[in-house]
This record gives sequence, structure tokens and C-alpha cells, in this order.
Amino acid sequence: MHRMWSDGRWNELTMAHGCYWGKCTFCDISLDYIKVYEPVDAKLIVDRMEELILKTRQNGFHFVDEAAPPALMREVALEVLRRQISVSWWTNIRFEKSFTGDLCILLKASGCIAVSGGLEVAFDRLLKLIDKGVSAEQVAHVTRNFTEAGILVHAYLMYGYPTQTVQETVDSLEMVRQLFEAGVLQSGFWHQFAMTAHSPVGIYPEKFGVVKEAEAIGTFANNDINYIDKTGIDHDKFSFVLKKSLYNFMHGICFEYKLQDWFDFKIPKVTVPSDYIEKALRKETKFAINPTAKVVWLGGKPDTESFTKHISYADNILKKRKVTPYKN
Repeated sequence: MHRMWSDGRWNELTMAHGCYWGKCTFCDISLDYIKVYEPVDAKLIVDRMEELILKTRQNGFHFVDEAAPPALMREVALEVLRRQISVSWWTNIRFEKSFTGDLCILLKASGCIAVSGGLEVAFDRLLKLIDKGVSAEQVAHVTRNFTEAGILVHAYLMYGYPTQTVQETVDSLEMVRQLFEAGVLQSGFWHQFAMTAHSPVGIYPEKFGVVKEAEAIGTFANNDINYIDKTGIDHDKFSFVLKKSLYNFMHGICFEYKLQDWFDFKIPKVTVPSDYIEKALRKETKFAINPTAKVVWLGGKPDTESFTKHISYADNILKKRKVTPYKN
């Protein structure tokens, strides 16, 4: 995934301006580039794709959306299939429950090869504090759907979020380990939380247990704010271990290591059950069909079979009277 990201040749487009979710508390959701959500029509998106293929002779596309909307991704996929054009594309998403197994298969058929999305802290209390709108269990289901469809999944990971405890950092690492061991994540990257001036954390720091050291000075590009976390935890000391362990997990090794083995200082015992992700993936997801849903056939001409059932006059009378025939 990292090689593809860095070495690939991609025409860049957007499916939508802004973010359709627009609630994450670490994000600059007060600025227009996030809060003003304007999707582009699917046919126009595919028109632009065809134009760029002619101009660049490249049929690879990176949709650089803040978070590509699942419904619009579906319509773009259908339009690509209707026009029978051969493309490869990838984009940034939220791990929405809308990404069912069927939708992921459709996206793959249209040329989607990878997605990247924010798992962030991988711990449900903090996901709620972030207002991420997803749970760790939901992320497991969605990443499995993409993986089983043959689409690579990259996760953005975060540590040092306000009020995050050492225990939650350790448990988040365990959650990430289990996701890689289950084979539903292919790559990821840990980012240390940074407070920005235009995010809810930066605007209302008192709600998140942090204190600003000073206000941001200068232009938009210089909007990071130094702050003091009231927990007093030194999150920097986790940086190397989180990245080192993740590097090994991405290569499919060291899953059997105890988390303490990665650290040169004492950490609390993991509180996440060792089979948390495994159990989550075994749970059956509810499959409800929308009355307006479309049936899309991705294969060749389907086989059909017809038959006629005959009911005798006597059986029909008994059925109407709800009488069971006597059998000796």
C-alpha cells in the first residue's frame, strides 16, 4: 500500500468537496474546505476521468476526498461499468456500515484497488469523544468486507488524544494487532495527536481536558497550537514502539509477542480480550434490503430454470379448509 501510494502514477480528482460527516473533534471542521459539503454528479466525475485518460494516457485515479461518500462511490462504480472503461482507483473513506460485502464487490469490479480510512484511537470511549461515528467492531466488519473483495485497506491511527490514558494506548495497540492478525488490515500509520486552531479541540480545549499554552500565530498553514494535557502523560515515549510494532504487523510477523516485549518500560496489562476481533467478525451482520435497491449482475448471462407445479382438486379443497389428510 505504501509503495502504491508513493510510486504510483495517479490522476487526482475529488468526488465531493468537503466532508459529509464533518464532526470529528480533531479536524478543522469550522473551515469551509471541510464543512461545505458539495458532491459532484457521478456522470460528470466519469466524464472527467475519461478526459484525463485521453490527456495523460494514465488510467489510474486517486480521489483525494476528505471522505468519499459511499452512495456516490456506488454511483461512480455503476457509471464506470456502464461505460465499460478500464480504470484503477482508490480513495479515502470513513469505515461506514454502508460498505457492505456487496458494495465492496461492486467497487472492486469498477476498478477500486484500495481505500484508506481513519481508525484513529481504536478504542470505543475515545472514538465517541472524537465523535467518529464508528466503533472498533464496525471497523472490523467493514475492513473485512473490503479485504474479502480484494481491496487493500490502510488505516490512519492516532495516539496522544486528550484524556487518553496509558491503558487506552496499550489496548489500542492490541486492537490494531488483532486486526492485522485477522488479515483485515494491510497497512497503517500512527500519527501523534496535534491540536489545530480550527478544530473543536482547539476552539473548546476545556471540554477535552487540555490547556492552550498560546494561540496560533500567522497563516492557516501555521495553525498548530502547543497545549498541556492535564493527564500529564508523556505520549512521545510511545512513538517508537507503536511504529516499530506496526511495521512488523504489516509484514505478518510477531503477532505472538506479548505487548510488554515491545517496550523498555513497564506498561499495564491488556484489558481487551485476546479474541475480541475474532468474535466480532463471527457475528452475523443484519442484512436489510431497501425497497428501492438495485440488483446488479456482474457476471455473464445467468442460467434460468422454470417449472410448473400442479395441485389436485382434492388437495386444493383440503388446503382451503385447512384439513390435514388422514394417513394410516
